[in-house]
Amino acid sequence: MNKSLKSVLARNLRALRLRAGLSQSDLARKAGTLQPRVAVMESADNTTLPGFEWLGRVAEALGVTVSDLVSERAGPEANSLPDLPEDGDNLAAHLKELGAPLTGPSRKSRAFSPEAVVLGVLRRVPSSRMVECLPGLLFKKEMDHEKLLRVAKRRGLVNRLGFVVDVAVTLAEEKGDREKASRLRALSNKLWTERYKEAEEFLMSEAPEDPELRNWLKKKTPRAGKKWGVYGAYSRERFREALKRAA
Repeated sequence: MNKSLKSVLARNLRALRLRAGLSQSDLARKAGTLQPRVAVMESADNTTLPGFEWLGRVAEALGVTVSDLVSERAGPEANSLPDLPEDGDNLAAHLKELGAPLTGPSRKSRAFSPEAVVLGVLRRVPSSRMVECLPGLLFKKEMDHEKLLRVAKRRGLVNRLGFVVDVAVTLAEEKGDREKASRLRALSNKLWTERYKEAEEFLMSEAPEDPELRNWLKKKTPRAGKKWGVYGAYSRERFREALKRAA
């Protein structure tokens, strides 16, 4: 493969993975490979090339052919997917604007909807502090739940969103807001029907490879995360504290 064909592979692999509603970790598990390996193959800047056997396993996991992965014909372009913020400083600035109790420098370089900000944080996970702010924002701010569901499905974020929505339900119940709890629970139920059933995602900027660390994180994960197969060293107390300090 030359550099041009690697660019085509990177584009098609990412687009097909997102169309399938899979995270890089999801695809890695289905294809019997490692998440960092998937990330390398989705990078047009990295010239590392895969073998045909690896391409075959990935194609099978995605339900496509190897030809689909390396075809230069117009394919399922990732650019047609809903845009989400990527930059950590930009995400922090948006979260602060929504009332999140964050400190430190931030720079708002482009406007995004609240729904895109929530999903952008779940996709990038710039910090655990940002994630901890999300349930409180989902509880306090009016958001378009249909848009959240639609974009989460297209960007492979259903399980991650389901986790923080379930925490938001708990916060609403603890505050005695039955109406908001009911609305959030309805969103959770819709997400549950669209979830990836064999998920094992780590809500971090990069999934850990060390087995002992992965097991430790699973033990530290609150019940809501385990339900969705989304793991990380989060706690209900930290979610409560973020809500308490939110504007």
